Amino acid sequence: MHRSRSAPPLALLFVLPIVAACTTREPGRHVSTSGKDTGDCLAAPCATIGYAVRQASPGDTISVDSGTYHESLMVTKRLALIGHHATIDAAGLASPPNGVQISGGGAAGTLVSGFTIENAGLEGIFALRTSKVVIENNTLFHNDAYGKSDSLCTKHQDDCGEAIHLQTVSGAVVRGNTVHNNLGGILLTDETGPTRDNLISDNTIGDNPSDCGITLASHWVDSSKVATAEVAGIYRNTVTRNTVSGSGGAGIGIFAAGPGGAAWGNIVDGNTVTKNGLAGLAIHSHAKFQNVDGNVFRNNTVSGNATDAMNPADHQPAGISIYSSVVPIRNTVVTGNTISDEKVGIISQNVDPLTDLGSNTFAPSVAVKTQAH
Repeated sequence: MHRSRSAPPLALLFVLPIVAACTTREPGRHVSTSGKDTGDCLAAPCATIGYAVRQASPGDTISVDSGTYHESLMVTKRLALIGHHATIDAAGLASPPNGVQISGGGAAGTLVSGFTIENAGLEGIFALRTSKVVIENNTLFHNDAYGKSDSLCTKHQDDCGEAIHLQTVSGAVVRGNTVHNNLGGILLTDETGPTRDNLISDNTIGDNPSDCGITLASHWVDSSKVATAEVAGIYRNTVTRNTVSGSGGAGIGIFAAGPGGAAWGNIVDGNTVTKNGLAGLAIHSHAKFQNVDGNVFRNNTVSGNATDAMNPADHQPAGISIYSSVVPIRNTVVTGNTISDEKVGIISQNVDPLTDLGSNTFAPSVAVKTQAH
C-alpha cells in the first residue's frame, strides 16, 4: 500500500479570516449555474468555476453557489475556492484528470473548501510542487475512476492518486474532509521532491476498498543512497484525530518503496483506526538505502483490523505492524495506544527495540500483546 505537528502560521492566517466570513456569500468573484461566462464574475455571476479561475487575480476569492459543475480545474495562482453545497463532477474529463489540481509555487496558500468532488479519473484534489495549501471541509467520493488499469497508474500501481494527494508539498493543511468510496483515501508522496511539515487532521475516511486510508509513501528512487531532506522524503508530517475505517490496505501507513526511499520523523497521534484490510497502523521498508526511522505512533485507538500481508512475520490480525526486509528500523516510538479485537497487538520484524511499550493498553481479546522477530 505504498503510494508537522502544526500548520505553518501563514497558512492559518490565510484561512481563518475567510472561514469567518462564510456565513454569507464572500465578496469576490461569483459562480452560479444560472450565470453566464462573460465579464469578470464580479457584477454578475459566471457559469463555470474554470472561467472564474481564469478571470481571477492572485489572492481572489471565488464563491460557488449550490449545483453541479461538470468541470476539471487547474489552479496555478493563490485563490480561495469556496463552495456552498457545490459539486464538482469530473466524470470523463482528462485535462487534468482531477477534480481540482493545485500546481506550482504561484498557487501557494490556495484554499479549497466546501465542495463535493466526485468521479475524477485520478485524484479528486491533487496538490503538486506547492506549499501552504488548505483543503478543508470537502466531501470526496468515487474518484480514481481510471483505477489501476490506466497507464498513468502503472509506475506505482498501489498508489494511483487516491482522493486527496500531496506530492512535493510543504506546510499544507488537510482538515475536516469526508473521504469515502474512492480507490484510496489521502496520499503523501515525494516523486519530485520533499513532502514535509503537513497537517492531516480531523478527516473521516471510510470504505476506500483498494488502498490505505492515509498513506505516507516515499517513491523516491536512488540505487546508491538514501534520500536526504533537501532532495526528497516524507518527513515531519502530523496525522492526528482522523477516523479511518474500511480501507483495503492499512488504516494509516508509512512506507518506503524502492532504494533511496525515506519516510521519517512523522507523528501519527490520536486517530481512530478500525476494520481495515491490513494492520491498523503500519511501517514498511522493502529495500536497501531506505530510512523509515523515528516515526511515532501515539495515543491511537486501533481495533478489528486484518493481517498485514506485507509483513511475512504477521500471520494473524494485528493492530500495529512494523517491518523491514533489509535495513533495520530505528527510534520508532509506540506509546499510549489502545488496541482491541486483534490477535496480535504490536508485531515487529528487523526493528530496534520499541520505546515505551508498557504505556499501551491491550484489551483481553488481544492474544499476544507484542511479538518481535
